[in-house]
Amino acid sequence: MISLILPFHSDIERLKQTLKTLKEKQSQYNITEILLCHNGMGLEPTKSEELKSYLFTGVKLLHVDAQGIGAGYKLGIQNATEPVCVLSASDLPFGFTDIESYDKLKQKPLFAIGSKAHKNSKIKNYGVMRTIASYAFWLLRALFLGWRTPKDSQGSILINTSLAKKLITKSSYDNYFFTVELITLAQREGIWAVEVPVILENHSGESSVSILRDSWILARNVIVFSKKIRNKK
Repeated sequence: MISLILPFHSDIERLKQTLKTLKEKQSQYNITEILLCHNGMGLEPTKSEELKSYLFTGVKLLHVDAQGIGAGYKLGIQNATEPVCVLSASDLPFGFTDIESYDKLKQKPLFAIGSKAHKNSKIKNYGVMRTIASYAFWLLRALFLGWRTPKDSQGSILINTSLAKKLITKSSYDNYFFTVELITLAQREGIWAVEVPVILENHSGESSVSILRDSWILARNVIVFSKKIRNKK
């Protein structure tokens, strides 16, 4: 049984398409709970009513004033009721291939990542710059957070719900760095993420992530965060 957590801020149109897909396929992938986690300023009443018209059984619309994908994930985890949480995105960039790969594991780990860096992953039109940035970010994490850090920290996360609820009590990031923080907090509990293969479809032009701006923010967060956890030892 899965709680699928989808943070969003303003991408209503993309989310509506995702809901159409989920309505058709949720039972196939044992997704019994879908948590739409709006973060930031409240939705305009017209947009809120429009989105509500797309909801169906098992879907909950939640809101938190804090802005950022991490804030959305934490809101979803706090409200999740199923044994496993899947932290994804409003456009389901991997389709359901992350869940399919997780289901194939004979022994289900407490923490898994739908990893673009996995040798069996299939990535379309990802771009040289993003590939280089991803590798550089992994190298930085490895240097500051340990060499067992996963190659991909920005993929979907499949995590035991009880563990997730415990970890977020120690979380301080609401932005994209939340996933790195979650991975590291789990490692400090002796729990290592298992990377599983995914298929990434072409979503060019849809991402709000800036390679230059957000890579710098993430890099700075790694350095600050590594100092913080060292001081807690």
